[in-house]
Amino acid sequence: MQISNSGGTYYGQLGLQRSQDSLQQASAQVADASTALQSVSDTSNVANPQADIQDGLINANVSELNAKANAKVIGAADDMIGTLIDIKV
Repeated sequence: MQISNSGGTYYGQLGLQRSQDSLQQASAQVADASTALQSVSDTSNVANPQADIQDGLINANVSELNAKANAKVIGAADDMIGTLIDIKV
């Protein structure tokens, strides 16, 4: 019997990668908005850099929560594989 752990582990790793990509985008958004906020003396022509900073920070928080959830998926898949091996051996 071949035991494959590709299901939960694969999707957990894929989710972690997506969370990391999302966190990088959120960090870039915060950095760009804070740079725009500091470099512009007349803020009437700028969209709203403070709102962009807030959106970036919210997105960073969401990315963190997604990463934690995907880490739990990987942990659950690991526990399940360990349980299967203990039962079958």
